[in-house]
Amino acid sequence: MTKQVPEPNAELLSPEDVHEDVMALTAALERRSAERQAYRILSRPDIREMIKQAISTGVCATEEEAIARALKTLITAIG
Repeated sequence: MTKQVPEPNAELLSPEDVHEDVMALTAALERRSAERQAYRILSRPDIREMIKQAISTGVCATEEEAIARALKTLITAIG
């Protein structure tokens, strides 16, 4: 492994800057993880069929509405 020598005029990040960078990266990773989970769930054939059925029967106008209503119904049912 080679040793890196800092540039003589380089500015060091403050602890606040490092904290902000870590928080931004953490948020981005959490968002990406949520996107992957949603994709896996929404790409399942049984889920796709339920969404299509909700739209074709006129219960919901869009996929987003079908998903939101399904989640609200679930939470209401278990709450």
